Amino acid sequence: MRVLLLNPPGANVYIRDYFCSKTTKSNYLFEPIDLVMLSGTIAVAHEVGVLDCMAERLSIEQARARIDAFAPEVLVSLVGSVSWNEDRPFLADQAARGRRVLAIGDVLHEKADVRLAEEPWLEAVLGNFVNADVLAYLAGRYERIWDMTYRRDGRIVRATHGKLRTDYRVPRPLHELFPQRGYRFSFARNERFATVLTDWGCPFPCEFCVMSTLGFATRAVAEVMEEIDHLRVRGVRELFVMDQTFGARKERARELCAAFEARGDLSWTTYTRADIADDELFAAMRRAGCHTVMMGVESADEALLKRYRKVYDVSAIRAGFARAKKHGLRTVGTFVIGLPEETEQSLRATLELALDLELDFMSVNMAVPRFGTRFRRRAIELGLVDERDLVMDQGGAEAKLPTHTLDRAQMRALKKRMVRNFYLRPSWLWRRLRNTRDFAELRRSAREGMALLMRNV
Repeated sequence: MRVLLLNPPGANVYIRDYFCSKTTKSNYLFEPIDLVMLSGTIAVAHEVGVLDCMAERLSIEQARARIDAFAPEVLVSLVGSVSWNEDRPFLADQAARGRRVLAIGDVLHEKADVRLAEEPWLEAVLGNFVNADVLAYLAGRYERIWDMTYRRDGRIVRATHGKLRTDYRVPRPLHELFPQRGYRFSFARNERFATVLTDWGCPFPCEFCVMSTLGFATRAVAEVMEEIDHLRVRGVRELFVMDQTFGARKERARELCAAFEARGDLSWTTYTRADIADDELFAAMRRAGCHTVMMGVESADEALLKRYRKVYDVSAIRAGFARAKKHGLRTVGTFVIGLPEETEQSLRATLELALDLELDFMSVNMAVPRFGTRFRRRAIELGLVDERDLVMDQGGAEAKLPTHTLDRAQMRALKKRMVRNFYLRPSWLWRRLRNTRDFAELRRSAREGMALLMRNV
């Protein structure tokens, strides 16, 4: 069959992948990892194409024309809670044109059978993008499907056999099918970069994070390096390693770092946790070409960290960021604000912690009831959100929820103030300028910085 992997058009720049849809907080946009990982899998048995309307900034009319030109029988499309009201009519129109529509995204991560019943244009929902379910489904081998919801013989079938907890394999992703221009990454040190994934999900239980709902599994290092070596042949040396907790399995992380170091020409950014990344791991990552690590801080309020099962305290946060700095790594602290127990005092303490940590970058996210999470169930029970409301921006451009003491307008204003207070310090601006390596990086930083500040004035 002719199968088109689609990132649909939209009125704004949307990031829809990995069950976490949002508007960009500054100006970044990277290869959608769901489609990247599916590209090699589908190519095993079908002719596959890619259309990323976000990267190419295509209008609805332009997107329709490009889809018609490829003439796919099947669309495998990203959808997102942030863009659901735009995705639905666009994909319904494609179904009306005789195309089969399969989809994956956060808005479908919970109650996929209900969404199928509500949306007659939608044929099937993928629950996983690192297995071969899509091939089994298209071949009619339903007994081989592990995590999908689909229509069959006039009924809706849910095939859910549990979270992925073992190693997994995927054929080499076809990065060459994705646009060569249009992707931007705030922390990349080179203009051209690629997004790669060496594991799946996360083994930690954070209650507000969708990653804790997926299970945890890893790819063989040899398979990862086959993908990366193919990128190197194409001239790509900069990577966004999208693993949610790099180093969760220490021995494997060391093996991966050794393979990166042996290449000697890689430059990369990834996520890890301040409580698991020890000196040995940070040293190995630095030797392997890692230059920037993103680590969750979330809050300076110890009670909040405990309530939402972060499994670390502020002292572990301070120690982890100090270790990263000691090994010459740039640090990005990620924060979640606006949880029900949040107060203006806890926000002030969180900003003070961010300043004390001497972060290179700060990423502030508003708490949202992500699909499938324990926090969503609790927010519904508390009456903070209507379970029928499917539209939200997980990047936190708006405050989705009030807290017990702050309304949404107050939360939005306080979030913007936090961002301004952090980034507009003369000391931070001077340090950023001093550490910029060349004019190209300076230009990218200025572009990203202006976009960030414009969203927080």
